[in-house]
Amino acid sequence: MRFFYKAVDAAGTVRSGYRTGENRESILRLLKDEGLYPLEVKVARGKSFSFRRRVGKKDLLAFTQQLSGLLDSGVQLSKAMEIITRLLEKSAIGPVVLDIHRLVQEGASFSRALETHKEVFSPLYINLVRAGENSGLLAPVLDKLARSLEDEIKLKADVLSQVLYPSLVTAVSMVAIVVLLRFVVPRFEGFFLRFGEELPLVTKVVLALSRGLTRYGLVLLVFLLGAAVAGLLYFLSEQGKLTWSRWVLRLPLLGPVVLHLNIAGFCRMLGMMLKSGVALLDGLSLLKTTIGNKVLAGVIGQAETEVRKGGTLARFFAGQEDIPFLVTQMTGVGEEAGNLDDMLEKIARFYEQDTRRKIDNLISLLGPVLILFLTGVVFLIA
Repeated sequence: MRFFYKAVDAAGTVRSGYRTGENRESILRLLKDEGLYPLEVKVARGKSFSFRRRVGKKDLLAFTQQLSGLLDSGVQLSKAMEIITRLLEKSAIGPVVLDIHRLVQEGASFSRALETHKEVFSPLYINLVRAGENSGLLAPVLDKLARSLEDEIKLKADVLSQVLYPSLVTAVSMVAIVVLLRFVVPRFEGFFLRFGEELPLVTKVVLALSRGLTRYGLVLLVFLLGAAVAGLLYFLSEQGKLTWSRWVLRLPLLGPVVLHLNIAGFCRMLGMMLKSGVALLDGLSLLKTTIGNKVLAGVIGQAETEVRKGGTLARFFAGQEDIPFLVTQMTGVGEEAGNLDDMLEKIARFYEQDTRRKIDNLISLLGPVLILFLTGVVFLIA
């Protein structure tokens, strides 16, 4: 939620502005942590809605790349934020950057300013920035974040481009089938019945489907919409997310692809955090809340508990059926050699490439089969 505040600093100056938080109490705590004495905190109205514009990954990538480049060139953070504010003022992330710049000018640390916009910056992003600030390596950390965002965007675009064509073919074919059954086939039913002869089984089935769609089409549509809404509400619940995650991982062809995508993301992010100075336990604690698949998130949570007790990642992974053998072996080698961060990045690169290859093979196999099947169905009806 967006809140408007008025507060007094130690010098007696009244300050006002907008902050984002879960509730009023969180904003009060945030202001007090910054040495401000709140006078008024209330839910923002009017112009604050401009902050509700959706900020996408590409907007975040542009901000991160430009800030990293400026800092790497020796520009001070405040000046760099001033430049980026002008460059991105008309983009979706522009108002957010403007607010962060104001907070930095008022004396807040960069990571603290990012925390006021948790709807844009993930806990992983904020903690990596904090680690970069503490180590004096903010520019390299931002560069790693930019590379990670770029890889994520490219991978998603590759996957989308691969599945788009089969999806469009399926959608168009389904619409064609419904149109044929609902409007075309009924016109030929009387023509077939005039012969008075026994109709082939395929023709009987097509006529029966056409009659059913004509009589009960509306009821079927309402039922399907109701089922879709009920299913969506269930899968948005915690139990539903866990069920969906478990089911997806067990799918014959798609399951390994989803597993490897999540493994690649986990290894890439954990390796990046370790390189940036984040402790292993802190990294696991963050990742268990950011991994999309709930089954793997649970595994990471168990790994955190095991490491906290003094165990190793490799030993824990060895007992998990959802963790590939290669990940266990390479993690063990990295832990023994003291270069776990490098090894995790190698695992991420391997599984990202492997995922692209598997998706290419799956689509090259599925595309022709799907087209032949749907063409055959349309041909039988027509």
